[in-house]
Amino acid sequence: MVEIRLEDLRKTFGDVVATDRVTLTLKEGQLSTLLGPSGCGKTTLLRLIAGFYTPDSGRIYFDDRDVTDVPPHKRNTGMCFQNYALWPHMTVFENIAYGLKLKRINGMKYTKSAIERRVREALELVRLEGLGDRHIHQLSGGQQQRVALARALSIEPDVLLLDEPLSNLDAKLRLEMREEIIRIQKELRITTVYVTHDQREALSISDMVAVMDRGYVQQFGPPREIYARPQTIFVADFIGQCTFIDGVIETVGEELHVRLPNGALIKGVGTIDGYPFEEGEQVKCAVRPEDLLMSRSDSSDNEIAGVVTRTIYVGNSLEVYFKVGDIPAEALLPPDADVKIGDELHLYAPVRDVMVLPLGGVHALEKVPGHYMARQTAPTTASSA
Repeated sequence: MVEIRLEDLRKTFGDVVATDRVTLTLKEGQLSTLLGPSGCGKTTLLRLIAGFYTPDSGRIYFDDRDVTDVPPHKRNTGMCFQNYALWPHMTVFENIAYGLKLKRINGMKYTKSAIERRVREALELVRLEGLGDRHIHQLSGGQQQRVALARALSIEPDVLLLDEPLSNLDAKLRLEMREEIIRIQKELRITTVYVTHDQREALSISDMVAVMDRGYVQQFGPPREIYARPQTIFVADFIGQCTFIDGVIETVGEELHVRLPNGALIKGVGTIDGYPFEEGEQVKCAVRPEDLLMSRSDSSDNEIAGVVTRTIYVGNSLEVYFKVGDIPAEALLPPDADVKIGDELHLYAPVRDVMVLPLGGVHALEKVPGHYMARQTAPTTASSA
């Protein structure tokens, strides 16, 4: 097992900035996910870790070993690609054995018996015992994914890299393979980097999540922290659902008082430790649908009123869409809530559940003392929402 340390990584392709100012520590034995929309830089970052790309600047360390300029085959990483990259003319056994036949340990090849043992162990690990003689076209999509995983694990890598491994599977198989990956990763305690654009998948599978957009890591932390205390508007919007309301800071303290365009006052809290909010600063207030209540929990709760535009019954809850003036909003209410289209709705948001976020995206974090973004001068070649 190794710890992966990324220090101020930047990678460009011509005029396109793929990743910039990436500073992360991925702890040994943990599953860390790179999460974000298409084109955000997550696969580029994974390929930098694998050694398929060389950064324009910055360093990559496996423990204390600088591997920035080390070729992929000398980093001892196992990788699963999005399209599996299996050899169709080879059997399952031959696909898994392929990397073992190429690998050298202190200049020595694996013996035939050692290869057979490692392939057998890998097949058992992914629960494909007895299928070694089959060809790839004889397998289901889920079985092919297991073969790709077994091939990556057979070489006993220090780091396992998974690039959207479940994206080609249907919903049921995706859930099944997700559980298998969790089981295998916990069993082996192998340092794993997992790339996905699926928020639910990332939150359910990860020890740590790095949310990326436009080449920047917007936030890195445990799934619960990412969801409950987003540090940028992008993270709040990308992870789950939020109602956003523009406002201006009126009072700064443990609670932040924000004046809305209609003159109303809303009270909330900042989610970024050490962020220096100022009176008169323009901000966005964000509220999760599940944090809007039908009755007050405390006299200090914010009241939010609007007109219902749509309701959706989803079994264990009622999704209610409504408008606060011109602002679209969403609430998640009990399934038996008596709410109809056209109703005037009065809901309540506890102060602690109203998140006050600065404008400026990831560059707002430059104002936070001690934050890694604050240690450098912001580049002008890329921007963040």
